[in-house]
Amino acid sequence: MAFVVTAVLLATCAIVSRAQDTKPAADTGAFKDKLEVCNSCHGEKGVAEMEGVPNLAAQPDLFIEWQLVYFRGETRMNDIMTPAAKDLTDQDIRDLGAYFPTLPPPPGATETDADPALTKAGGKLANDRHCAQCHKDDFSGQGEIPRLAGQREDAIIKALHDYQHGARRGRGNVIMPEIAYSLNDDDIKALAHFMSRQPAK
Repeated sequence: MAFVVTAVLLATCAIVSRAQDTKPAADTGAFKDKLEVCNSCHGEKGVAEMEGVPNLAAQPDLFIEWQLVYFRGETRMNDIMTPAAKDLTDQDIRDLGAYFPTLPPPPGATETDADPALTKAGGKLANDRHCAQCHKDDFSGQGEIPRLAGQREDAIIKALHDYQHGARRGRGNVIMPEIAYSLNDDDIKALAHFMSRQPAK
């Protein structure tokens, strides 16, 4: 346990120190094989087509970096991501964090909204729970806070369920379990439906 805590603290120092400098563009040649692993599930342009897999396109850099640190340090567990992140170096994490924000954001659900009432209910929940306070008015995210606009509906549902059951935690996420605990399954479905339909900005 002490080793895990030390590893996370060292990675934290590295990220915070790097965040104070100008962020260089990722050298895709230097981490091509790492990127190919990401692309196999998250899509070549960071827009996932696999069920339950989140879009990474246009996610904030620090959000990407912190999630990789959590997976690498086993603070956040996932059958695929925890092993995939195990051997990432700090430079790999910086490069991936620099790369994904450069991709065009996902366009949001493009099919005709089959349940506009659900979208309206999700918008009201987002307003009542003050989601924009952290995720920004257009839900594009910032810093360690993820982009929700255009995220896969099933990925948002999974994330909220994970917060409810303590399966997802980490620095900056104290408020999310509290919010998730207050939601029932219908609320979660409505929020996910609403967020997935928000346009790219």
